[in-house]
Amino acid sequence: MPKFHFNLIDTSIVSDHGERDLLDETVAQIEAIKLARSLRTSRPHLVGRNCSISVVDEMGKKVCRIPIDDI
Repeated sequence: MPKFHFNLIDTSIVSDHGERDLLDETVAQIEAIKLARSLRTSRPHLVGRNCSISVVDEMGKKVCRIPIDDI
């Protein structure tokens, strides 16, 4: 299974949210949405600060960027 890297970012990486072995890019996008929703609830101070969850695959290819504000 491919590995996907999840990071909380604003204009740079704010925090690393780990690496996960997932079936494909679609599953990685779903996990990024779940993480963004979770962070929006658990860290409300991030709302309005242009923070996003960035997902890249093990080769460094951008998979998606999920804005915390839009979830």
